[in-house]
Amino acid sequence: MWLKSVRIENIKCFEDIELIFTHNQSTASNAKPHRWITLLGENGVGKSTVLQSIGLLLAGPKAAKELLPRPTGWVRDPSVYGKLTAHICKEEQDPKVFPGKEKIRQNFSYSYFITGDKRVKVPIKWHNRKKEDNYSEPSEPSIIEESSNLLNQMSDNAFASGSRGWFAAGYGSFRRLTRISQLPIPHLDTPTRAGNFITQFDEDKAVSSFEKWMVYLDFRLAKDKDDEKAKKMWEVGEKAITDLLPEDVKIAEVTKDGQILFQIKGQIVPVINLSDGFRSIIALASDLIWRLLQTFPDMGDPTQASGIVLIDELDIHLHPVWQRDIASWLRKTFPNLQFIVATHSPFVAIGAGDDALTLCFKTDDTGLVYMEKIDDISDYDVDRILRSPAFGLISTYSPATKANIERYHQLNSHFSDLNDSEQKELKEKIRFMTKIKEIPEPGSLEDRIDRFLKDKLPL
Repeated sequence: MWLKSVRIENIKCFEDIELIFTHNQSTASNAKPHRWITLLGENGVGKSTVLQSIGLLLAGPKAAKELLPRPTGWVRDPSVYGKLTAHICKEEQDPKVFPGKEKIRQNFSYSYFITGDKRVKVPIKWHNRKKEDNYSEPSEPSIIEESSNLLNQMSDNAFASGSRGWFAAGYGSFRRLTRISQLPIPHLDTPTRAGNFITQFDEDKAVSSFEKWMVYLDFRLAKDKDDEKAKKMWEVGEKAITDLLPEDVKIAEVTKDGQILFQIKGQIVPVINLSDGFRSIIALASDLIWRLLQTFPDMGDPTQASGIVLIDELDIHLHPVWQRDIASWLRKTFPNLQFIVATHSPFVAIGAGDDALTLCFKTDDTGLVYMEKIDDISDYDVDRILRSPAFGLISTYSPATKANIERYHQLNSHFSDLNDSEQKELKEKIRFMTKIKEIPEPGSLEDRIDRFLKDKLPL
């Protein structure tokens, strides 16, 4: 499955906004999906809110209420309800929503209503609004799903814990492995639908599946080296993790006391001693592949499965080299997943490729948030993208350097009128501008050419 669009009404900083994730921004039934969507914007413009809203919709009604049992502060104007709407597209390999009797249907739309701390009537059935029993009037902040046969069936099938297919997962900005040294028990927990999104809503939750399933698989293979299912899971998981790490990094072994060791440039390092950047990537990749293995147990290579993955602050803890490459690594390793990620990194933004969709959130003069689609930026360098509408920086210099540059231009434009003190200051600014290569070295060939052109081609 993939997400065609999401609409957010009266939620936090959004009055009413619709995000369309298809090529040409079309909602037609034959529209093709963007497989990578980058969300940009300054702090506080709602990127995390968008990802959490999508997470609630993809988790299903039951899991959404587990993730956000009391949505305090979610409704922008508590005198009316908020509303979240998803438009999901089914792919050929996805299971049927209505088992055994479903007609050919590729598009599914459904909504949740969110209330604040004031009592409001929520029309849970839109097709027959006049009857009083079609309304709900909660007395506290609540999530209320739209009443429909479609959503009931999706809750029983697509959104049920342990269901096959219909994969979706979300990761908050605080995704990390556990920091404590412990002896993991060799067993696997069954993934829950809410668990697929838990780090988006609980930043204290560690992503611990890596330690658990590596120890579990090692335990199974130690008991039976011919365990083909365990071998397959190990091979697929190990490949997915190492594909997202530098070439000189690989899993070395699992020790008898449950420590997972990595080999980095020939040195053996326990996973608990790895840097936050390594641990962040390992946590993301391992949790994702584990959940895919559980959702698609009969698929030869679950990394080829379809589904939707949400990631907040993908760049966190990563060196710029990794920030530049992480999008292409993820897309190559999981080619059929639809990634929707938020980032503050220009490297992530340009690394997603020329077919990525880039959306930037901004605020208007009244404080309302709106969205701007950014044209292809994949061929920009970092300085250019930072100055583009994607980031909107006037200057990429530090504030102090920018002030020196502005003072130089101010003095230079009034050269003939400067007093002795200002002429001395200008000489200092010239040395500074030469040092940062904003102007050529005085007396150099480049400087003489500039002066000649200015004399011969006056403005």
